[in-house]
Amino acid sequence: MPEASGTRHRLRWARMTGIALAILLGGCVVTRIDPQVPEQTLPDALSEPIETSVSLPDPWWRMFEDPVLDELIDEALANNPDVSIAAARVAEARAGLRIANADRLPSIDVRSDATRTKDSEILSVPGFERTRTLYTVQGAVAYELDFWGRYQRASEAARAQLLATEYGREATKLSLTGAVARRYFALLASAQQLARARATLADREEALRLEQLRFDAGESDELTLKRAEADTAATRTRVHQLELELTRNSNALGVLLGRPPRELVDNAIVARTMQLVDAPLLPPSLPSAVLTRRPDIGAAEAALQAAAADIGVARALLFPRISLTGVFGSVSPELSDLFTTPMEAWSATGGLLQPIFQGGRLRANVARTEAVRAQRQGEYVRTVQVAFREVLDALRGQGQIAGVREASAQQVAALERATELAQLRYDQGDIAYLELLDARRTLFQAEIDLIAARRDALLNAVDLALAVGGGIGERAEPLSARR
Repeated sequence: MPEASGTRHRLRWARMTGIALAILLGGCVVTRIDPQVPEQTLPDALSEPIETSVSLPDPWWRMFEDPVLDELIDEALANNPDVSIAAARVAEARAGLRIANADRLPSIDVRSDATRTKDSEILSVPGFERTRTLYTVQGAVAYELDFWGRYQRASEAARAQLLATEYGREATKLSLTGAVARRYFALLASAQQLARARATLADREEALRLEQLRFDAGESDELTLKRAEADTAATRTRVHQLELELTRNSNALGVLLGRPPRELVDNAIVARTMQLVDAPLLPPSLPSAVLTRRPDIGAAEAALQAAAADIGVARALLFPRISLTGVFGSVSPELSDLFTTPMEAWSATGGLLQPIFQGGRLRANVARTEAVRAQRQGEYVRTVQVAFREVLDALRGQGQIAGVREASAQQVAALERATELAQLRYDQGDIAYLELLDARRTLFQAEIDLIAARRDALLNAVDLALAVGGGIGERAEPLSARR
């Protein structure tokens, strides 16, 4: 009989355990929410093929084969405050995940007290001292059963938020490398344009000096002299404008590198070379899957996952909360007897809290989290659309800017020869000085435009590399939330 009773007891316990597990698993299913990631219709390829192209290296900026640019980007990634801010946000999110995971575990506390009291003479019991000391040591264990998956969903939300911040950190780094490259090429272009403008100004000043001599000798008129003066002044104005542009590019690059204000003043960045490298042509028929490398798309999807988990947390608050609490310890009037068996005391409590009326707060909270998910869905769609727009703009711009650069080079070559011929004809007295002046002015502007076209081709290459999610090599950090 005792054996049969024990068997029935074990069977009863097994059934209760099974029921509890079923409730637990069923409750978790109730709050499991599909993030409903919007589907995007993506093309198989993004453009028409081009004969010459190079593959995108990792890190992406190595495609320019410029050691100076490599050094500047390394300095920026090491010192720029935006990278430090992004890293701190990841640390904050990682701590938030640990907090969320800790809520799924029992809490254990220990408390000890020493209380000295004196009873009123009226209330005192004969034979007992009115003054006494009471020592207490108690431990408390509290645990809330996560039947409805509230804490599990909170942990999932925190993990997704951590992933979003890690993607954000990588997006910050990638954006920073692009900003450094753009500003570096703009600096080189400004320096090259300034050098050309200064050389042109020197030629203009010499021409003005000669024209002044001709005017003083009565071989030229005042109109020609004043046009020469105006052209020289216009060139000098252009030099000052380019000097200002060069200074601004230098200061902006210094800020991107994370240099303190004193270094911005004392160690202003100067262009070590004034030669712009040729812009590489990137593969035009890039598959749509390459966009999965973009960290901003990964961050948008992770934020959507976090919003879906938050809905589960909000829904779980509508169901009963079941908690278990245990208190154990010792109470003794003598410190030496505190941990003896007669002084032991304990209690165990099971509680259930079911919200009945809270003015619609809980259901409004569910509606709020669902609205947040809808926002994250829209943000995800917008992020993908912007990514494809950036890729298409850069891909199509690659060929168009190359055409502009080629046409500008042809224009400069033609104008150089035209200016030579104009100089010969002027020296022979076949044309007026104003015609020579017009040829020189047109050539100068064409040379400035050619430098700008070469700069724009480099900037477009940077834009395309970033648009397709170019990597940052060993500077990239692992996404720990995926593990």
